[in-house]
Amino acid sequence: MPTPPVNNIPADVSAAHGSYYGYHFGAAGSSVHGETLFADQARAAGHVPLPPHPFGVDVGLGGHGLFPANLDASMGGFVYNRTGTGTGIGQGQGLVHPGHGQAEPFMLPAGQAGAEHNWGYVSTSPIALDHRGGPVRSPKLHCEYGVPVTGNRYMNMKDGFSPMEQMEAFRCEESQVFDAKKNMPFLNRGKERRFQQHVNNRALELESPRMLRYENMVGVKGYIYFMAKDQNGCRFLQQKFEEGKQHVDAIFEGIINHIAELMTNSFANYLVQKLLDVCDEEQRLRIIAVLTEDPVKLLRISLNTHGTRAVQKLIETVKIRKQIVLIISAIQPGFMHLVNDLNGNHVIQKCLTNFGVEENKFIFEAAAAHCFEMAIHRHGCCVLQKCITSARGEYQAKLIVEVCAHAFQLAQDPFGNYVVQYVLDQKIPSANAHLAAQFEGNYVYLSKQKVSSNVVEKCLKVFSDEDKAAIVFDLISVTHFEQLLQDPFANYVIHTALVNSRGHLHNALVEAIRPHEEALRTSPCCKRISRALSRR
Repeated sequence: MPTPPVNNIPADVSAAHGSYYGYHFGAAGSSVHGETLFADQARAAGHVPLPPHPFGVDVGLGGHGLFPANLDASMGGFVYNRTGTGTGIGQGQGLVHPGHGQAEPFMLPAGQAGAEHNWGYVSTSPIALDHRGGPVRSPKLHCEYGVPVTGNRYMNMKDGFSPMEQMEAFRCEESQVFDAKKNMPFLNRGKERRFQQHVNNRALELESPRMLRYENMVGVKGYIYFMAKDQNGCRFLQQKFEEGKQHVDAIFEGIINHIAELMTNSFANYLVQKLLDVCDEEQRLRIIAVLTEDPVKLLRISLNTHGTRAVQKLIETVKIRKQIVLIISAIQPGFMHLVNDLNGNHVIQKCLTNFGVEENKFIFEAAAAHCFEMAIHRHGCCVLQKCITSARGEYQAKLIVEVCAHAFQLAQDPFGNYVVQYVLDQKIPSANAHLAAQFEGNYVYLSKQKVSSNVVEKCLKVFSDEDKAAIVFDLISVTHFEQLLQDPFANYVIHTALVNSRGHLHNALVEAIRPHEEALRTSPCCKRISRALSRR
């Protein structure tokens, strides 16, 4: 019987590098190595042709690096023996070495074929492959294809065992091929392999030539500065701190002359913070000396997004008074710049937390001198409250006196009102008396404003009974009291007065509200007051 002709494919056609589910395919009429395979060459090599099969193009898998050379393949619904000669399945025919036996092709029923290598080809029978070796999809799945699980054994029909015993099944659910070994979709198993490969590559990166270069560079003083500004180099240097004091000293000498620049670097600032934890007192003093030789230098670093963290770390770690004095001398000239800055105010607050009262004396004095200016600033009001908490004795008293002196204006400020409320929360009798004197006769005016109404409510909670009575009588003596009940802000003040008053004072307030019960029922602002009355 004459051999069916093989298409004459040009010799320069290489094996297709595209892959289907990660597996490569040879070009039509060629092996996976890319050389053209003609019938005469195959016959000379000892192969014999099989009957024509339904493949439209060649799928050359034999001899590929991803598969054993003698691995049996099941494709297109038939099983063919592939040998180690590097041949594929020619266009329109299959080639099998006679020494392996004349294996007749047989059909694999759907749901019974599979492979340890997870080919996962699903298609109608006969199967058609496109020019890249991928299957042409059909709307209905009829059968599945697989290869033997047992590695390098040939699938010989004459060995006395059924090839199905060597097959591991895939199952198909809703157009997804599931691997019986791990009970997961075929594509998911591929993702799992890729993820594991990424993890392994990441682990190997720690031992990569780049890390070896870092190891060599760390001994060179001039290179440590450049490594500190690199993300991976910075991490490497931080790890070296844990290997001994000699590494700390080497890195310190490599960056001390650039310490100000590195503190403002997005990566190197972490190295400086770590260095401040592990360096000795002499090295820390050298760092402070470099930063304070020009007062503007430390101020500029403190205003920087990254630098402020490094300066705060420096303040946390200093213990010796000489070092503290140097830092204070550099901060003091730019105190107000720091207080009113988004980043700089945290440096001042860190000083208040970590330094003693005497070391913070310059802060308390400056805060008292600029009390109103700080109180009405978004960041300054926070620093001022921290100063009141940290100060003791005369320093605290002076700050409170300054706040009370400007209490009426501060109560109406979006930020200053928080400072006034903070002083009220301290429950210092002299301070509360001073504030009551400032607000006397102005409670109605303050109650009708959004910001200052909160201050009046705070007064009703913390004032003495005498001072509370002054507030209540000021409210109920106003003409057109019903307008005050329906005011969007004053109604909160009246409700707080009802809750926090007792005895005759409470009865007087209730009697003032009763004539306006109709307004209580109809006005949405009065519902809170109405509920408070019903509970009494």
